[in-house]
Order: sequence, then C-alpha cells, then structure tokens
Amino acid sequence: MLIPIPFEKKIKVENDVIDHFNHVNNLAYIQWVLDISKKHWTSFSLESVRNQFGWMILKHEVHYKKQAKLNDELIIKTWIDDFSTATSVRKTTITNTKTKQLIFDSEAQWCFISLKTLKPTRLTSDILKPYFENL
Repeated sequence: MLIPIPFEKKIKVENDVIDHFNHVNNLAYIQWVLDISKKHWTSFSLESVRNQFGWMILKHEVHYKKQAKLNDELIIKTWIDDFSTATSVRKTTITNTKTKQLIFDSEAQWCFISLKTLKPTRLTSDILKPYFENL
C-alpha cells in the first residue's frame, strides 16, 4: 500500500474572500485547492520536470461541510491519493485550526501532460516518487 506524503499550509481568512452571507465564498475554496495543488507540485518536483510537464484537471468533486468566516485560521492539506498511467487523484481537506472541524474536502482527477504537445503523458516512478513514502 502506498503512503502519500501530504503537503499543508495554514491560512487566515481575509475580508476579500467573504461573500454576502458573511462566510467564505465558494470560489475561494476552489482557488485555495488550485493554489495548494500547484504549491505541492512545485515543492516536490524538479524544475527540469516542471519545464517539460504539467497537470490539467479532468474532474473535481467538492463538499462544503461547514462555514469558514472572517479571521478563521485554516489548515489546507493535499496529497496524491492514487494514480494510473497518466492521471492522478488528488485529495484536499480544509480544517478549522481552532475547532478541528473539517469544513471542506475535495477529490480531483488530474491528467499529466506534456507542455510541448498538451497531450497526456505517462507518469513515471521518478516523477511520482517524491509524493509517496514507499514508491
């Protein structure tokens, strides 16, 4: 069984993501997922790999569990849960640091692509190895 190496970041909810219901706008959650996914990729991969390859999202399922409000401190955590020849499944959670409650989770399927051709490209163990403890 593969053991993923998660990546996490702490953020504080700022006024610019608060909507007319006085909680975090749905689009902010999606942007946070995209931001941490990119940060995970750039932190764990070599620049030479990033110059040749990238990721394109195929589908994304999100679940809003609780509301986050202004000044809440949150932990956003992501990891690669599974992969196949040219795709991976990335999971992301957002938890309130004070209450420890899960407020959001998502699962996204990403396709690994060549930046030159923009076509799916085979995921090799060299590319995946930094994301798993035992690959």
